[in-house]
Amino acid sequence: MKNSMKIICLLFLSLLVSCSSDDEDTAPPQYTLDNIQGDWYRVGGNNPEYNGMLVNVVDNTGTVVNPASSTFNTGDIKWKTIVAKQNNTYDHKELGSDNDYYDATMKLGVDDTLRISVGNSGSGNVQKWVRQLAELNDCSPYQVGDYTAIKNGTWLEVNDEHNYPGLLSAVSDAGGGYYTVSLTNDSGIVPWMTIRSSDDPYGSISSGSAIGSQTPTERKTSFLVHPGVSYDVDAIYSSYINVNHAVNYTIEYTFTGRMDCWEPNDFIEDAKAIPKNESIEAYAITGYKFNYNDSGSPQTHDYYKVQVFEPAKLQMELLQVPTSIKLRVNMLKSDGVVLGVQYDVISGDVNGDGGKFYTTTNQVLQPGIYILKVEIAGSRKTVINQWNNETIPDHWDTPYKFKVTTVQ
Repeated sequence: MKNSMKIICLLFLSLLVSCSSDDEDTAPPQYTLDNIQGDWYRVGGNNPEYNGMLVNVVDNTGTVVNPASSTFNTGDIKWKTIVAKQNNTYDHKELGSDNDYYDATMKLGVDDTLRISVGNSGSGNVQKWVRQLAELNDCSPYQVGDYTAIKNGTWLEVNDEHNYPGLLSAVSDAGGGYYTVSLTNDSGIVPWMTIRSSDDPYGSISSGSAIGSQTPTERKTSFLVHPGVSYDVDAIYSSYINVNHAVNYTIEYTFTGRMDCWEPNDFIEDAKAIPKNESIEAYAITGYKFNYNDSGSPQTHDYYKVQVFEPAKLQMELLQVPTSIKLRVNMLKSDGVVLGVQYDVISGDVNGDGGKFYTTTNQVLQPGIYILKVEIAGSRKTVINQWNNETIPDHWDTPYKFKVTTVQ
């Protein structure tokens, strides 16, 4: 009997202990900040001017190490009082460009990318950060839109003039190219042809006949084309020869596109990011927007931007320059301030067509984003009338090439 009572007591005691254990609260999971410690580089968001910034996280604070092109200063507390709310999700206070702090959330993705959402509207409220800063590359390749077309017509009498607005249609190729237009006839007369931009009623890109050439019955013109611009053609039965009957004529026109994946980059705000230590290829196609094509106009400029990760000088090496142009190279800070540079000849003449040279900054540059400005100058023919074996200029068919590196 005593043994039975002991067994009953032990069972009752075991039941009490079990119930007590079940009633205890389960301890909440403990989230840490371990996964976000260290360096973070900004590479994306809705304020790209701040890309390249470096922030270092220690404990619950993120400090600006390299402000790059942003308005922050080295040592600014960019992220403070970071708190882990869930696994790889964090709340914090985000320093804005107005020096105020805003509520924000960080989320660390499986790709080890940190994405930040700031509880305030405006530029910079969406951000993307990575641990290793890769070279940026804005090259956008496309298929060129080459085509050939024909327009036939009939002049009834001498001085008859036919106008074709927008006959040479606007092309979408970002790098432009060139049109070649030929006016011929079946009666041996000397035709007159005028070509002008559809956006400019004054003057012309080309106007005349082939009188005095080896092929006076054919007027043939080639000119550089700007994307988005159409061109008008006038076909005229000139009075050099009068055959006293109707004359059939043909306008044949061909567009030759040139793929330039860095265009449009005619303005500093459109500068395209290029990787260092790689050969960059671009065309010096300075197409006609209007009936003139002046030196120094926007289409004669190409702007590029490059990232410097560690203190160093920046150097650009011209690898290939067409024989029909010369290039002027300058280096700028991201705000447009011109940097002092040194030019060292590789071949030819720095101030002559086809000249190749190094361009190197005089001073060591701090980490950040810098601008390369390439100006197309020299002979730079933009239109030719193909008579007496005149050929297409070299820069219409041959790209210029360069490479950017950092040097000590």
